[in-house]
Amino acid sequence: MPASLPVIDATEPLCCAPLGSAQFAPDDDAEQIAARLRAMADANRVRILQQLSCCDGHEMTTTEVAGLLQVSAATASHHLHQLEKAGMVASRRDGARVQYGLRLDSVRAVAHALDVTCGARCC
Repeated sequence: MPASLPVIDATEPLCCAPLGSAQFAPDDDAEQIAARLRAMADANRVRILQQLSCCDGHEMTTTEVAGLLQVSAATASHHLHQLEKAGMVASRRDGARVQYGLRLDSVRAVAHALDVTCGARCC
């Protein structure tokens, strides 16, 4: 059985310096980046993130995600939970339903961290 993903404190922004920069702290930054990339390393989760990114404030329920992916509600819930643990999506209760929305700040932070800027040190 694969190891479960670590829970990321999603209340704190991803504070990683870009790979290759002098400010990059391998002991701290690498683990945060890797945890988020592991959560996104699934085609269904990428599809969820893509769908949630279609427009600002777009949210989906587990049932809607299950329909998008053509999977059971339990499987959709599992994928959403993994993305939420990694801080990539946020949930909010709306009556009896739970709505999930993209945490654009986390997605942008991962993209920023992967912006390799090694300058003269690479040559």
